[in-house]
Amino acid sequence: MAKPKHKSMRNQPEMYDETKRPFTLSLTPTAVNILDSLAKIHGISRSEVVEQFARKREHLPAHLPTQSNP
Repeated sequence: MAKPKHKSMRNQPEMYDETKRPFTLSLTPTAVNILDSLAKIHGISRSEVVEQFARKREHLPAHLPTQSNP
């Protein structure tokens, strides 16, 4: 999904019905490289890659099974 072809307005939604807010994530360098590659391939920002990933998975159960350490 490419960005709309109009000027961005502060505090105005662009692609969704709500405005985005800044958040901090801690990721490994490998994960960041993957996000950067996906963003470049699709012509979107790293932030938008994460947004689309999260929105496509909003149907997942609230409690996902965790990986147990042997």
